[in-house]
Amino acid sequence: MALFQSRRSRHGFELDQPNMTPMMNLMVVLIPLLLTSAEFVRLGVIELNLPPAAAGPEGKELAGLPVETFQKLDLSVTITDQGFFISSALAVLRDHAGGPTLSLQNGRYPFAELSETLYEVKQKAEGQYPDTEQIVLLAEPEVDYQTIVSTMDASRMFRKNGELIILFPEVSLSAGIL
Repeated sequence: MALFQSRRSRHGFELDQPNMTPMMNLMVVLIPLLLTSAEFVRLGVIELNLPPAAAGPEGKELAGLPVETFQKLDLSVTITDQGFFISSALAVLRDHAGGPTLSLQNGRYPFAELSETLYEVKQKAEGQYPDTEQIVLLAEPEVDYQTIVSTMDASRMFRKNGELIILFPEVSLSAGIL
């Protein structure tokens, strides 16, 4: 199929304009098709911090004490199929039977109780440790994404008597459970 047709005239050969109608018809069909088949994605952003890389002592002083002798809280919440384990560098909170700190209730994670427990920990630790704004979340590979996000929300804020209390705004995710 020739795009240009020639006509013979008195002055020699003349070229006609190319026929753009089939090309325009194709565009009229393709543009709506592409627009309707496009997937529009909404992105949600969750602000989090990664745990710091392991490093040797830096020799900096904090509140007049060397780094080596200054204790950190290093609070962490481990999410397992049994419930939440709350621990720090000093101890692990357990229930009376030695199980998780907060067990599953009817197959559901107790996010409200987690916030209350973290509120109590924050009250006891405030002023004694420099890292009372930080918490590390660890999760088993089988834990679903929504549970991790809900745990992040429960560890950041707590509502008591209608008042919003900030707990641990600097949430870090760890790679796995040791």
